[in-house]
Amino acid sequence: MKTSDDEQAKGHLAFWLNPEDIEFIVNEWRKIPDDAPTEIRETWARIAFRASSALHKAGIGTTPKFPNEDEKYKI
Repeated sequence: MKTSDDEQAKGHLAFWLNPEDIEFIVNEWRKIPDDAPTEIRETWARIAFRASSALHKAGIGTTPKFPNEDEKYKI
């Protein structure tokens, strides 16, 4: 089991958000357009994965929200 010391050793910080804000992050990354730079898509995917994991670990289920094309961000 990871401890906060393990996470700090990796350079990770605690980032306390309420479940609604975390779910927003989980769903917002899906608005990144397919033609966004790889680095941006990978960073958003990593953040969304960690956010989703935090909700799962807390026993909070979420319903994925997939945006329509016109809801995605434009580059």
